[in-house]
Parts: sequence; structure tokens; C-alpha cells
Amino acid sequence: MVPKSPPLKILVASWNVGNAMPPKQASKIHDWIPEGGGEFDVIVVGLQESSYREKSSSCDVGPEDTGILSSRTSSMTMTPLSPDADTLDPNDSRSSPRTRSRTGDWESENDDQGDAGSDCDGDAGDADAGDADAVASENEGELDAALATARRLARESSMASASSPRKQSLSQQIDGDDITLDHEQGSGPSTDSGVARAPLAAGDVIVKRSRTKKSIRRVSKLVRQVSANLRDSVAEVLDYPFNRQLYLHLGDKFALVGKVELMEMRLFMYVQTKHSVTGIEKATVPTGLGSVLGNKGGLIFKMVVQNTSLCFVSCHLAAHQDQKFLDKRNSDCASILGTNFAMKKVSLDHQFDHCFWFGDLNYRVDLNYIKPRERSSEQHFAEVLACVRAKKWALLNNNDQLKHQIEEKKALSGWELPPALFPPTFKRIRHAPDEYNPQRIPSYCDRVLHKSLPGRRAHLKLQRFTCIESISSSDHKPVRAEFHVTPTPPISLNTTLSTAQATRVEIVELCALDLIGMDMTGLSDPYIKFYSVPQHALQVEPSGSHPTTTTIMNTLSPVWRDAQVPKLYVQCVEEKDVKLVHLILLFMDYDTTSADDVLGVTTLSLDKYCLARPRFVPFDVPIVRYGKAAGSVSGKIRVTMPHQADMVRADSASSYPQRSIATCHCSVS
Repeated sequence: MVPKSPPLKILVASWNVGNAMPPKQASKIHDWIPEGGGEFDVIVVGLQESSYREKSSSCDVGPEDTGILSSRTSSMTMTPLSPDADTLDPNDSRSSPRTRSRTGDWESENDDQGDAGSDCDGDAGDADAGDADAVASENEGELDAALATARRLARESSMASASSPRKQSLSQQIDGDDITLDHEQGSGPSTDSGVARAPLAAGDVIVKRSRTKKSIRRVSKLVRQVSANLRDSVAEVLDYPFNRQLYLHLGDKFALVGKVELMEMRLFMYVQTKHSVTGIEKATVPTGLGSVLGNKGGLIFKMVVQNTSLCFVSCHLAAHQDQKFLDKRNSDCASILGTNFAMKKVSLDHQFDHCFWFGDLNYRVDLNYIKPRERSSEQHFAEVLACVRAKKWALLNNNDQLKHQIEEKKALSGWELPPALFPPTFKRIRHAPDEYNPQRIPSYCDRVLHKSLPGRRAHLKLQRFTCIESISSSDHKPVRAEFHVTPTPPISLNTTLSTAQATRVEIVELCALDLIGMDMTGLSDPYIKFYSVPQHALQVEPSGSHPTTTTIMNTLSPVWRDAQVPKLYVQCVEEKDVKLVHLILLFMDYDTTSADDVLGVTTLSLDKYCLARPRFVPFDVPIVRYGKAAGSVSGKIRVTMPHQADMVRADSASSYPQRSIATCHCSVS
């Protein structure tokens, strides 16, 4: 028996920083994000209103804290660094000691003086200018020669990469310390390391520590000369001071595997170096003014860890209490869910094993849900504050806008909303223990939600959801949610199977109710496209198109004849594999003069339809369009694995009635 894998321990940490300097001491943020990462495998940090830089800071983080900087897009394998060399040693679990950078005050990026000495790129204004000058004067000739060589090698590498697909490697010895930057093209395995590698591109960055004895400032200068691609990525990763602080705070055990940023929103992904990370994809969705401005919106990051696909969405949605702002928040959620990500047109929360939705969602507490009556803003504030003082968390949660929108299927339908059993996170008075600003109703603006595929729901367990009262630099309290996720077993697919060899999925008596009207007549012309998770489990047409039903014209309640629904073939034969497959039904509205519109989507786990003796099992499930209710679909489904084909043929034969032949009987008297 294969031993059961230990659960992936995931920490989702979210905070609206409030454009104020976060605590600089490790002890101050330890309750939110444990120093050294604790026992977590994955740590996800989402920040909103986070646009601060240091007025003056040292970029010298000590002899042990610079790192190998590389950019990966599709597949990354992280292993601890050998303390004796700047190379990845998969057999060496030792890690280097950590030191911390000296840091000065922080200022907004919008400050007119914010550019002076605000990052590692400039020499002027750095807190360690004296030390840096001493180093520079001592090794001026050596450093100049190294940079000149780096420039030459960069030019040669650029010219060579245009004509050769092979890996380009630049390694320059500086004071006995190797700093290696690898450019790769193609996705074939590396013969020198035995580790499969993928193409590199700016924007996807892994930062790991090594024992180099130079400051990040000197490394950054060299990187800028060596590679234009890496220059932008490295500068972005090391430039934002709070991420630099988190990077040091988490230590050698964690690698920064990626980040997503949009104006003042930031999303950082840290994973323990012992894990392999693959399948990275990311996107930004602005939902601000005109649905173009990025002051509000969502940041999306998807990756695969231990064969488990994880999608993280960090949001900052429209603010304020009134109905029009509530509607805008719901619309923002739909826009983010509906972005073209991975499987186009399929809502992102139907594509991955587990999804996490978090951030400053800005949904408010409104006592009118349970006790509707006329209240002034002052009265409303006083009543909510009284509930807070009395610790009536259940009452406050029952009057939460987000809870009601989910229950009414107006936003994030199907998502799990953990109850907030703590004081509202907004709007706090900064640096006050438990005071609220009377200009706003105390509310649970900062949330963490989760959603899993139907067959994976039992694999995810919420351990804890809380806010951090000890941090008071913002008008929002940070929140954190801890999850244990059972890794998804690997699925064995064989894309060479014929239809006779594959597992057959049949759907009969298929019909839908109450679809959305997309045409000017108020009706639609619906058809269904079939997809799967994993994406390549379902056989497609030779042209690459997905199996599709016939279009039923001018209706919101289509009924398909059995002959109008294609038989589906899953490219695995073992029951344990078939049970892990999910079938996606994407409902579309056919248009003759424009692109077809999405009507909604639903997902079926084949687990419950895999029986010892195949038979048609009924289903009736809701259809959801970007988090909002969009009708329902019902029918019957039968899953037949190759070894069960004879059973189905026998059952089909026995289901035909016995034919009787009328004969004439004569009686002679």
C-alpha cells in the first residue's frame, strides 16, 4: 500500500496595509506570519493599499543573504543550497544563517521625494553609503573589471541566444563568490543536473539564498549589466521593502516562487524549498474606474504543488456601504472570475483542485438584514459597536453583506465563507487597541474564502481563521487562514487510447432550466461544451475542438435528445484514476454575428458515478455564471470502464422485451 502523503499546510495571510509603515520588528509580525515560516509548506501574502518605499535603507543584508536569482515560468524545482557553494545541492538540507538589513523610515511611492535612495539601484541616500564606498574604494579596480566582463558576456550571450536554443550560462567570479544566472530555452531536461527545467521569462522569479559575501546592491548592479530580462525581475522583487522584510523573515527554508502586482495591490507566493512547483500561471484583473484603472481588482496566481492545483486570488474590491457599491463589489467578483485564465471561458473556480479568495473585499456589516428599520449613520455605528463590545460575533456575521450575497447566489456562489469569530477588522483607529472610526460602520472587510472541486472538498480542512489584534499601524487588521490540504493522487492518463479502449461516459435525458437570456428576444440558443479536470483527461476531436451538443434554438429551458449529446471518452482505464476526473459542462449561447456568450458552467465528479456494475445515475446540479446563479441542469450519467463493457452489453440485451409470435390454434370437435 502506498503511504499516505502528509497534508500540505497552507497559510493565507491578507492585509490592507493602509499606506502606512508596517512593523519592522520580526516579533511584531510573527503572529501574522511566523518567523521562519513555522510548519507551513506554502505561505501566500496578499497586500492592499501597499505602496511604501524606504526613505533610506541599507541594501547590505549581510554575508549570507544574497541569493541566486532566476526566472522560471512553467516548472520550478526548489532544493536547499549547499553552504559551501552557490549551486543547488538536492542532497544537502543544511541552510545558511540569516541576518537582517538595516532599514530606515518608509515613505509612499507617491511622495515627491520617494525616489531618492528608495531602493538598491542608487548609490546616493543609502544608509550604508559609507560602508559601500569603503568597499568600492578597496576593490574599485576589481569591480570595474568584473562589470566590464559582465557587459561583454551579456552581449555575447544575447548574440548566441538568437541562433542557439541551448542554455546560456554566465558565471563571473567576484572575490571568490560565484553568481550564476542561467537563461534557458525549451523545456527539455537538463543533463547536468537531472532536473527538468522550463523556459525563462521576466516576471516569474525565484529568490534563493547562498553564501555570497557581497551586498544585494552589488549583485543588483551586476545583474543589470548581465541580463535585461533578469534586471526587471530582480529589481521588482528586491525593490519593495516589505517583501524584502518578509523574505528575510521567512528565512532559508522558503523560496519566493512568484509574485503579481497591480498598482497598490501585491501578491507574494512563498513555498518551502523541498517542494517542486510547476504549472505557474498568473493574471491581473483591474476593476477600478471604468473597469480599467488598477486601484481595485484582483491578482491571480495558479501553481501545482504535490500534484495538487492551487489557485489564489487576492482582491481589493469597491468600497462604501450603499447598495450601488454593494452591486459594484458583486460585479467586481464576476469580472475576476470571468477573466480568460487557463481554460478560456471556464470560470476559474471550476478549473483547479482548490481555490482561495482573499483580501479587502469591502463587504460591510448591515444590521438591516435582520432588523430592518430607519437608522442614521450615527445610530447604526452605535448599534454595531455595542455588538462588538458584547462580542456578539454570530449576530454580526448574520448581518454581513458577503454572507447574504453568497446565500442569495448573487456573488461567489458555491464558495465557503468561514465565520469571523473576532472583532470587525475595519475601520480601526491606528495605534489604538480596540477603537473604531465613527465615520464608517465596523465591518469584516478582510476575508478569506475557499472553494474546491466537488470530488476534492473532503481534501481541504480549514484549521483556523483569525485577525491579528497586535498589529495596529493600519485602519485594517491583518487576517490569516490556515488550511490542511490532502495532496491529489497522481492520475495516469494514456492519450493514445482508442474510443474502444477508453472509459466511456454517456449522458441521457439531458435538460436545463432557467438559463440566462442573452438575445434581444430575452431567449438564448444554448449548447454545451465538455471539458475536464485534468485538462487532457477528456478525448477531443482530431481538430482539437471539444465535444459539443447540438444547439437548441430560442429557449431558456432546452431539452436534448440522447442522439444530440455526444458520447465522451476519458483517457484512463483504472477505476482509481477515473474517480479523480471531473467533467465540466460549459453552457454557451450561439450567436451568428458575434462571439458566442457564456451562459454558465457546472462541474461533475465522476467518482460518484463509477459503480461496480454500470448504470445510469441521475444528477441535478446548479449552473453558475461567474459566481451568480444561472439555472440548473439535470440528466442521467453512466460511466463504463473498458473491463465493464461486457456487463453493459449484457444488460442492454436483457432490457429488450422478449418478442412473442402470434399463432393460430384450431380446435376440432
